[in-house]
Amino acid sequence: MFSLFQYKKQGKTPVIRQHEFTECGLACLAMVLGHYDHHVSVSQLRREISVSADAGTSMAELMTLASDKNMSGRVLKGEITEIETSELPLIAFWRGNHFVVIVKIDSRSMTVHDPASGVRRYRLKEAEKLFSGYVLELKPTPCFEKKSPDEKLTLGRLANKSPSLFQRQLLLFVLCIFTLITMLASPTYVQLIMDEAISRSDSDLVILLTAIFAIVFIFEVIGKFLKQLLEILMRNIAYDDLSQSVRHYMLRTQTSWFRSRPPGIVLAIEKSLHACAEFISNGYVQILFSSLIAVTSLLFMLLYNVKIALLTMLLMGVFFLIRFSLIGPYQRAVDDSIERTAQYESLLVETQKGIITLKANNMEQARDAVMDKSQREHIAGLMRKERLLARFDVASLLVINAEQLLVVCFGAWLILEGQMSIGMLYAYISYKRYFSDAMVQVAQKLLDKNALKGPLDRVGDLLFAPSETSQFGKRIVTSPVCLQFEDVSFAYPGREATLQHINMTLKQGEEAVIVGQSGSGKTTLLRLISGMLLASSGTLRINKIPIEECDLSSLRQHIRIVHADDILFTGSILDNIACFDSAPDGEQGIAACR
Repeated sequence: MFSLFQYKKQGKTPVIRQHEFTECGLACLAMVLGHYDHHVSVSQLRREISVSADAGTSMAELMTLASDKNMSGRVLKGEITEIETSELPLIAFWRGNHFVVIVKIDSRSMTVHDPASGVRRYRLKEAEKLFSGYVLELKPTPCFEKKSPDEKLTLGRLANKSPSLFQRQLLLFVLCIFTLITMLASPTYVQLIMDEAISRSDSDLVILLTAIFAIVFIFEVIGKFLKQLLEILMRNIAYDDLSQSVRHYMLRTQTSWFRSRPPGIVLAIEKSLHACAEFISNGYVQILFSSLIAVTSLLFMLLYNVKIALLTMLLMGVFFLIRFSLIGPYQRAVDDSIERTAQYESLLVETQKGIITLKANNMEQARDAVMDKSQREHIAGLMRKERLLARFDVASLLVINAEQLLVVCFGAWLILEGQMSIGMLYAYISYKRYFSDAMVQVAQKLLDKNALKGPLDRVGDLLFAPSETSQFGKRIVTSPVCLQFEDVSFAYPGREATLQHINMTLKQGEEAVIVGQSGSGKTTLLRLISGMLLASSGTLRINKIPIEECDLSSLRQHIRIVHADDILFTGSILDNIACFDSAPDGEQGIAACR
């Protein structure tokens, strides 16, 4: 009998999250590679190793993929206490349908990196129930190479796609400063009324102070109103700019990217863009503005009384500790909510498109069960995020209310001791409220920023995907006069070859009829000609130019293909026939239908 995994000194295994339910195997492989200093993301693995979007990966496939990265592997089977000594980390089959990475184990507990939920710790008895009996041990071979982490998409790089954003942020910051000045003047009004006008029984001074500060308050309201209008404008402009840029790139991305992604990925990217635009538009300005309010308010608080100000700072420090304990769970909840919402909306669209098939095959009940499960997961994802915020709000309210009670109590004691006036206490409480509200705002914005890691990775997966068009490609000016297939073969990832060793030459004016059974490669051949697929081996030449060197957009201007799975886009029949030309020729459209 051996303990499951007696291990040597443990390295640092990164935590890598899956964005789709079929990515758990790739995420686990990326974590093990990262443990040995070969850092790669799930998106990069998808680009390097094409994997089916709907089937995921098996343990045998993970061994093959690891071998391509110069790692040796072996699969071990048995109970937790019956497997021979292995070295951590290990990829474990979990719950019969999932993969996790075991990073630590002792006689009482086990720590795993779960691609779906992050770092999880289980009691050993609990882990035994989840463990499905198989682990994959991977070790570097002598040919294994270390790799530094590649550059990731950041908010700054994404913000560059909204060129006019900086000028609007500058204007927003100016409005914020104006609002700050009027806000900081407000507490002085109460202090002057209490300590000067009332103590002197001077009604004229009351009227004068009221008139002066009424003007200040009016300017404060106007400033806040203009600030809110500008924030709305910036948020929508940023979203529009980002959506246009990403959509433009998406339509020019290689079709292989879409084949290896689930149907709801575009919806998930769109929701991720909306979350990023929300922060990019005014997040940094709000952090800077709220920080200025906090610092300025704190200075005024220190001027009034150092001891009571230190008490406020101490309790706000407790508030920040509570807030930042939520960073990991909140980040996972936001990412999970986006993914589940996109999956549910994708099912709705898919159901509408396939309603004839559902009814013809009496599948309504089965489909309803699938959609009900997805809807429940969608709602559960939203509730999880909202529950986290509710817990934080309750904890924050307890801290802030405790701070308010202590400040008032301590302030009253200072008044009784003659160290503060009533007006000064009123003013201090106002500045304290500004300070507390600003700190809450800073904490929330920082939490929102950290929660964007998943959405940024999802958008970056698209933006870093290879584009099929190149400005340096050779343009095809006239219709192709010669097509040459030179020992062309093609195979979809993980499948047998669809086409093998095709040698063929077609010249202008010749007609060719390609006959074959369903699945024999007829459509694949046409997609190779149009550049939507690239040959696994061999060369396809257009006018003696390898298709890899051609400008595909100019090539497709001379090619028209009707696929068996083509769909009609929203618009008229003529619009679809004319490929949505701005000035379609009706007679040509009718002729094409004959």
